[in-house]
Amino acid sequence: MRSIADPASLCKRDPRNCHILIGLQQRHGERCKEAGIVGSDALVNAMAVGLVIELWRNSPVEDMHSSRRGPDDAAIFAESTALQDRAVRALRDENRATALIDFERHLLDRTRSWAGTGGKTLKELGYGHLGTYTRHVKDHTNSLLSIDKHTCVDSPLQVYLVNRARAFGQDHKGMPGWSVVVERIGVLLADPAHRAWGGGDRGKRALAEMPPATPPIDKLTKALLSAPFTLPREVLAWLSNHLLFCAAPPYGTSDWGTRGE
Repeated sequence: MRSIADPASLCKRDPRNCHILIGLQQRHGERCKEAGIVGSDALVNAMAVGLVIELWRNSPVEDMHSSRRGPDDAAIFAESTALQDRAVRALRDENRATALIDFERHLLDRTRSWAGTGGKTLKELGYGHLGTYTRHVKDHTNSLLSIDKHTCVDSPLQVYLVNRARAFGQDHKGMPGWSVVVERIGVLLADPAHRAWGGGDRGKRALAEMPPATPPIDKLTKALLSAPFTLPREVLAWLSNHLLFCAAPPYGTSDWGTRGE
C-alpha cells in the first residue's frame, strides 16, 4: 500500500514514469559525479547530448545512415555536434516547452541542409524513412514534454536526459569524455606508430591521407572541442575514417599518457 507521502502518489503524471524517474533520481548525483558531470554548464551539456540521442541519433536516422542515399559517418558526426549546440540553447530557454517544439521543427525541416553533407537535406538523406522518422521525433518530443511536467522528482528532464547521455553518449561532444577523445587524437597524430592505431601502417597511411585543408593541431583541437561541424567536409571524413574510432573508448586499454587516463 502506498504511503500518502510517496512522491509517485502525489504526482499527477504517468505513475510508471514516476517510478522510473524516482529510481534514476536516487543515484543521479552520485553517477553525475562519477562521470565528471559537475556544475550547471556540464549538466546542461549532458542533457543536450541526451536530447540529441533521444530525438535524433537513436532513431530511424540509423536506417538512413545504412542506406545508399543516407548520411555517411562524417555527416552523422557533424550533424550530431551541430544539434548538440542547438539543444543546449533549447534547454536553457526560459520557455523550455516552446524551445523543445522549435527543436522538433528544426529536426523535421526537410529543406534544411545537414552539417557535413555538402548541402544535402532531410528530404534527400531520409528518402524511404521520412514517415517513421517524423513519427519518432514527434512521439519522443511529446514524451519529453510530459516528463518535464512531473513533480515526483526535482528536475525530471535533467534526471532522464543525463541518464540517456551516460548510457549512450559518454564520449560525445558535450560530455567529459569528449575532451579525452580530442586529446587522444593529438597523441595519435604525433605518433603514427602508437599501438592504438591497431598495428600495421594504419597510422602512417592516415597521416599521408591528411587533407590539405586540415588545420594545425592547435586549431584542429579548438574546433573539435567547440564546433566540429565547422570543419571542412573532407577533414570530417578523414577524422571519421581514421581517428575517431582509434581515439574512442574503451579508456585504459593503452598507455595514452593523457590527462584522461
